Amino acid sequence: MDAGQPLKMRIQRRFLLGSRWTARQPLADSAGECHFEVVAAPRASSTITLRAVLTDRTYALPLAALDDADAWLLGWQSLPTADP
Repeated sequence: MDAGQPLKMRIQRRFLLGSRWTARQPLADSAGECHFEVVAAPRASSTITLRAVLTDRTYALPLAALDDADAWLLGWQSLPTADP
């Protein structure tokens, strides 16, 4: 794999609904949420809906965004905190 290429995961749509994800960085326009659950993944659409666990806010994302392992981790993971 080329060092300049982002890591990719292979996502199977049939297992997507209800799956849990951790964003390595909070989403833009979010309240700092990092832990999400997929609540809608229509077969005819390339967009999924994620629900933030802490705030219950929902976000629409392209399905391809979850393929980026540099941005998303499968499951709810602990993220390292920055040293003060």
